[in-house]
Formats: sequence, structure tokens, C-alpha cells
Amino acid sequence: MSRPVKPDPVTLLLAIAAARLAPPVPDAGWAVPADEDALMAALTATDTPFARLARAARLSAFDLDLLGLAVLPALDDRAAEAVEALTRGARRLPAGRALRLLLSATDDAAPRQALRDSPLWRAGLLRAGDPAQPPAERRLDPTPTLLAILDGALPETTAEGWIVQRVPATEARPGSLADTVAALRAWARSVEPPLLLLDSARVERAAEALALAGPTLLLHPPPRGTAPAPPPWAEAGALAGASGGFVALLGEGEALTGPNAAPIAPVAVIGAEAVLGRLVPRRHLRVPRPLLAEQRARWQQARPDLPEPDATALAAQSWMAEADIAAIAAAAHAPDPAALLAARMEVSPPRAARLATLRQPQVAWDRLVLDPVTQAQLEEVVRRTRHRATVRERWGMDAGGSALVALLTGDPGTGKTLAAEAVALRLGLPLLAADLSRIVSKYIGETEKNLSELFAAAEGFCAVLFFDEADALFGKRTAVQDAHDRYANIEVNYLLQRLERFDGVALLATNLAEGMDEAFLRRFDLTVPFRRPNAAQRLALWRAHLPAALLAPGLDLATLATSCEVTGGEIRNAALTAAYAAAEAGERIGAKLLHAALAQEFAKAGRPVPHGLTT
Repeated sequence: MSRPVKPDPVTLLLAIAAARLAPPVPDAGWAVPADEDALMAALTATDTPFARLARAARLSAFDLDLLGLAVLPALDDRAAEAVEALTRGARRLPAGRALRLLLSATDDAAPRQALRDSPLWRAGLLRAGDPAQPPAERRLDPTPTLLAILDGALPETTAEGWIVQRVPATEARPGSLADTVAALRAWARSVEPPLLLLDSARVERAAEALALAGPTLLLHPPPRGTAPAPPPWAEAGALAGASGGFVALLGEGEALTGPNAAPIAPVAVIGAEAVLGRLVPRRHLRVPRPLLAEQRARWQQARPDLPEPDATALAAQSWMAEADIAAIAAAAHAPDPAALLAARMEVSPPRAARLATLRQPQVAWDRLVLDPVTQAQLEEVVRRTRHRATVRERWGMDAGGSALVALLTGDPGTGKTLAAEAVALRLGLPLLAADLSRIVSKYIGETEKNLSELFAAAEGFCAVLFFDEADALFGKRTAVQDAHDRYANIEVNYLLQRLERFDGVALLATNLAEGMDEAFLRRFDLTVPFRRPNAAQRLALWRAHLPAALLAPGLDLATLATSCEVTGGEIRNAALTAAYAAAEAGERIGAKLLHAALAQEFAKAGRPVPHGLTT
């Protein structure tokens, strides 16, 4: 846009300020240089952050003048004093006052239209005010991102509170990410589309691909517990334009909404299908999982004493980045799964969802007292998890498979929860136990969104996902009689689709297998029955829960195990009840206390007390 006046902003501000303090007002008759376009071209042709930003945002000479008036008070004390004099104390000029300073004929419609069309606010260079506010009343208030860029630095946070992390470019061999890296570089060179969704179950994997493609800035959401902040689309585009590298928002699990206007430079979003459809226009690029050989080589390089079968199992269970693998291997005191799991929880814990409880499993495999059929089925869960990558990748079998989902079914107290924890410990994986009270919502669509976040947190063999009382979520669909039935069926349909795409290990426990929808049963890889223990198993359970040193002489556990048909959970409860009673009486645990404790368990279950037990 051509302008009738082209003053030096600092000189003009000082002159106007002096005139207001000491009249008369001097004549301001600056003329536009004939070679203004040539000067602008020379300014934006440099390789400074400011020049890159001006090119990315397509700033005109008029926009640069406004930008100068915005940042001068922050960079020059004389300009700050002049602005304070003009605005009676405020350090930021209104846009309308800036027009009167820059132009001699402000009643023309062209300057006002140029102000409305200016990208300075859309590009995140000036703080956006009320959208309904007239453009002339907006203040020329630079964002921290702009001031940091002009200083040749990076802000620690954006104006919305998102945390800025610099990830340097790496020259490591791309391996399985070669195609992804090439696609990223081609996208960065293109103009459209400005948004890219990097679909990955693990943030670290997508960040690794970006770092291989070039220097990257990752924008992390504000910490939980703080006020929710909108995605910094505009500032992300400004950072991408000024840095000349990649800028990515971590969108997984976040309620990302699309920008009102496209960012001024390409911006990537790392997330899963939860953000699909909200970012338009955008390109969808799925990040491939690492090859088994790549991950195994990383583990063996970080821990040479790790046996090859264990290295292969670890490579198949986790998508960890190379830096995480090195840190975990260094922190582990021994090359066994338990030590590596403890080091993993300490050094690089998986991203826990707000919808589940993340814990390190403690139940050892030898603590399980199960019948041979159940034991064999649990061994099959472990075997399939450890060797899935070998069968799928090396041998080319089960190519359509993704998740390993097992249903643990049986009466209450038969050991389903203990077995899930023992499987997780055997695999060297943490356990992510779903919290149904936080997942299920009365609001339409919220339950599906919560489930999406939960599956994403456990995906990529990050953790064993465990659903207790699974029939509450995976129950049968019903005939639609009202809106509640319709939306309940939608939740079940979503779960069916999500299980098809799940890439992890999920264990579901239920006491009511007949209440599960038949479509789920087809998708389960294994159904593990948990039967009530027989006499020999009950005796083993009694001995496991009652230390021999605390038993009274003459206590016959074999007879007790034969005469009382109880589950492992009831044995545990009775043993604890008798132990507390013995501690109160200052004696050892005898038959009388155990009989009384067992009678309480039968009464709780509404079952008749067996002959021989006294209360």
C-alpha cells in the first residue's frame, strides 16, 4: 500500500510528544521515498529472524510501520516516554492513533481497510483483543513471542501459556522413518496445506521424525491444574516462520480446536485420531512404528549384557526413543525385566491418563494359585505379547492383527485382578487401570472422547491397559427405545471400532461374561476362565496368606481347606480378619478365630455357614 507520509517512527514520536508538551505543533511533511519498494525488498531479503518472519507473514510496508510503532516502546526508552505522553500514561498506542501518526489523510477508507486486513494480529505478532472491537481501537501490543524473535531468542512460553521446547536436528540414520522424513521436508517446502497431523501413538516417535527432518520446536500444553489455554495457532505459525524449522503442537489428549485462520507458516500437530477432522485444511501423515531390528539394536547397544531374547522382547513391547532407552539401561542395576521396569518408571514413566491409575505391578508370577488350564492361558498371553513382533514382522504372519486383547472371566475373588498385575510384571510393563467413574460421562460424546484419550495413553505397548468390571463398558447393545439407548449403543460401537485399531495389550476382567456383547467376544484373542479353587489350591492359598510362624499349634489348614469351599479373595479377607483379632487378643491365629472370620465371609455373601464353623 502506498502512503502519503513516511516518517521515521522514533523521530515522529519524539516530535509529537514535544509538541504536545510545548506548543506549537511542528509541520510534519515527510515524503515517501521513491525507492521504498526497493528498500523493503532489501530489508526482507536478509536471513535475520525478523526478515524470515516478515516474509512468512507477507508483511507490507504499512504492516512494518505498525510493527515498528508496536515494538519501539519495548526497545527504546525515548519511544516509550513519547508513547506515554501521547496516551496519558499507557505504553501501547491504539491502532487509530498510529494511523494518524503515519498518514496525513486518515479519513481515506484505504488506510482503515489496510488496518482491518493487516495480518499482525492473525499472525500472533500483536496480542489479539476482543474480536468485536473495531480495528482502530486495538492496541499495538507485541506478544512475548515477537519480542523474543526480534532479540534472536525463543520465548519460554507462548502468550497462551504453552511451553516451548527446542529439539535440535539430529543426523542419525532415519531407518524406518526415511519416508516420513522425506514427506516432512517436502511439506515444509510447500505452501499448502499449512497444517499437518502426525498420527502417532507415541509423542517421542513423532518428535524423532521431526528432529531427523530439521530443527524443531515442540509446544507442550500448560500443566494440568492451570486454566485451560487455547492452542497457540498464530504464535506457532510465527515461530515456524521466524525459526525456519519445524514447529509442532502436542495435541494428543488435548481438546484441540481448529484455528480461525490458517497459520502463516506450516505447523504440525502430534496426535491421534482424536484431533482428526478438527484441523482443516490439513494433511494426515501416519508415523510408522520402528522396526524390530532397530529397537533391538538400540537396547543391545545401550545394555550389551542384555540377552538377545530379552532384547527382542523389549523391542517388541515399547516404542521408546533412543535417548530413553539409553537412560533406562544406565539406571537399571541388572539386565532383567523387573529391574528394567523399575528403571523405566523412575527415568521415563509412560504418559499416564487422567482417566486411569498408573502403577508399577508388584504381584510375582509364582504368587498365582491357578488351575492348569488358566495357567496355560495366561502363559499364552505372555507368549503372544513377547513374540508378536517376530511373527508379524519377520515371518509376515498375522499382518492384520494389532491389539492383544484377553478377557478374564470368573466369579469374584478368583484372582483376575492379581493375574492382570502378574502378567504386567512378567512382561516388564506398567499397569494402567481404567477408572470407570472418570471415563463414563452423562454428556453426549464425552465418553467416546475419554476412551480415545485412554487408549492413546496405553498404545504402543506403553502399558498394559486393564478394565475391571468390563461388562459396564463392553455390555450388550439393546433395542433403541429412547435417546439413552441410542447413545449407549454408540459408545459400544465406538469401542468395537477402537479395539480394531488399538496397538497394545488390553486385559478385561468381568464376573458376568454373558453380559458382554457378542461382537466383542469375536475380537478377543483369548478368553481366560478363572474357576473357583479346589481343595489343593485352597490349601496353597491358606498357606500363602497365613505365615506359619503366626499359627497356633494344632491348627489343621488341610481340613479347613477341604471343608470350606471359598475363593482366594475370601481366604485373603478371612486371614486378615483373623490376624487383626489375634493381634487384639495378643495370641496366635487359631481355629476359633479363623472359623469366626470365615463365618463373616459367608454371611457377607448371603451363603449358609458350613457345619463346623462357629461365630
